[in-house]
Amino acid sequence: MLVLDTDIASAFAKADHFDVLTKLFTDVGITTSVYEELLTPIEYGYGYPEVIFNMAELITISEEEQLEYLKIREKHTKIGKGELESIVVCLKRCHLFSSFDKRALMVAKEIGVEIITAGVIFEGLVAKGVATKEEVLKIVRDIEISDNRVLRVEL
Repeated sequence: MLVLDTDIASAFAKADHFDVLTKLFTDVGITTSVYEELLTPIEYGYGYPEVIFNMAELITISEEEQLEYLKIREKHTKIGKGELESIVVCLKRCHLFSSFDKRALMVAKEIGVEIITAGVIFEGLVAKGVATKEEVLKIVRDIEISDNRVLRVEL
């Protein structure tokens, strides 16, 4: 399973391309903290979190994972709750973690979580035949426009 943090899930959903993640990975999930973070845009009238809620599995953390979260939180105070909770779930359940947050990716890798960067996702879409190179470049442009970010992608 691929576990997403709020930022990357939102970016794909805002660009109307969240479906490519489920086509590439089949199982995509978000933790309850990410779910709660996604409620804020809904309060402001944005609909894109509904796409995520409908397509991603909601992951509830166990008591053991909560204790691990608290332990890791002490050391990594600059990582957001959604990212850290997702990282802990991936650590304990051997899931993949993805984020745009370089610091969160670095912490995940440091503690032994397998990470998937956006670049690898884009390459995987082409390699697995989910999208052509041109379609992936459109996805990248759509994310850049809808999420007001610049992505460096080499296909």
